[in-house]
Amino acid sequence: MDGERLKKTFVSIVLDIALILSVFLGCGDNSPQPVTDEQIVEDTMDSKNMEEAEIIRVATWYDDSYTSNLRTYLVHRFPYYKFEFVYIDKAHYESIIDAQLSFKGAPDIIYVNQNMARKNAKNGYIIPLTAYCSNFDTEALDAFWYDKDTYAVPGTTCFECMYINKDLFDKYGMKVPKNTQEFIAMCDFMIRGKRMKALSAGFMDYQTVSNSAQSVLQANYFGTEYGSGFGARLNYSRSVFYNDLFEPLKDWEQMIKHGIITADMYNMDKQAAIKEFVSGESFMLVAGPEDYNRIRVANPDMELGTLPMGWGRYGPLIIGGCNLGFAVNANAMNLEGAKEVVAALSNNEGQFAIWKDRVGSRTYLRGTNFDNPEAFEGIEDAFDTNQVFLPVLEWGEDGPGMNVIFGKELQQVIVGKKPLNMALMETDIQINAMKNR
Repeated sequence: MDGERLKKTFVSIVLDIALILSVFLGCGDNSPQPVTDEQIVEDTMDSKNMEEAEIIRVATWYDDSYTSNLRTYLVHRFPYYKFEFVYIDKAHYESIIDAQLSFKGAPDIIYVNQNMARKNAKNGYIIPLTAYCSNFDTEALDAFWYDKDTYAVPGTTCFECMYINKDLFDKYGMKVPKNTQEFIAMCDFMIRGKRMKALSAGFMDYQTVSNSAQSVLQANYFGTEYGSGFGARLNYSRSVFYNDLFEPLKDWEQMIKHGIITADMYNMDKQAAIKEFVSGESFMLVAGPEDYNRIRVANPDMELGTLPMGWGRYGPLIIGGCNLGFAVNANAMNLEGAKEVVAALSNNEGQFAIWKDRVGSRTYLRGTNFDNPEAFEGIEDAFDTNQVFLPVLEWGEDGPGMNVIFGKELQQVIVGKKPLNMALMETDIQINAMKNR
């Protein structure tokens, strides 16, 4: 047993040195690429007996194409464990994980957002991880804080932006817009002047639809003195969506009227939106940092740039923030192993592995920066001026449920089944019914 432990320690030390070198040598790489499953297996087979290895299961809302660099890091860092990533689509992820945790059948490590971390910490389903999080910024600690502890090791930033095809922008002399009016005018030229689609977006996902609306609301309403209290009032039933949000959302409705947001987007998932964008059928794409590698793989020659999701009184803004963490199931089959793994995600090398799957994002680890490609210069101002927002987090414990209703009702507006005012009224009716259940 001592010999085996010594062997594990020696292997870990060698791998640590290799990974540290990869960080210093790799941070300047503007085009990190996903690793294939065949490469991961090949690298793993030489360093451990797969049949005898202890298993650590990881629950995630990202399929394997979004986690290849992280999985590669883990199998190199822990050659004595076998990792099984359990993918659950995001629309059903939270409810399924809630059920698994309550019946003590959830995976060892769980991807969580802020709401999931707080809820499951309160229920005692996940363990405190404060000991591993001392080197993270206060924003990240607060994101996964409950009572006196932090319950998830923070990942890198989650956000949505607009990727742009710089080749098309340069070809037609497009100028980068500085406000919503300039953005709409630019899209009018793309659609009517060049007979092309301005934007690709996977609005099959209600959350992407909601985020597009929240970017307008942040600029027109949530960023004002009165609007900033919307969430607090909502918690006490002193605000309703129709009364408060109808007027501020008219700029979002204008994007439908101008043909920027189109009905076919309702039937389009992220993969279909990326395919449309990289084929040159549209000028822009709504997507996040986790999609950068996919775009690069689909069209390596495309020259990419970025635009913010909106423009407020303080300049460009982004919908996003610290909403990805790694929690440990209190009833994990391999509790000690899971703790060992999340501890490795809390250091420079672990954060670098997460970032490589989410190029364009930023780590919350103090004193640590990874060099993002030039493509993301278009949204740097939003980060530098701290104009990165997750308004739905202010909606209280029922916020995630409200967001589902809100996003799905806006989908009905996109496909022309309801006018905006009726969709907001229906949102209020459903939220009231949800609260009274």
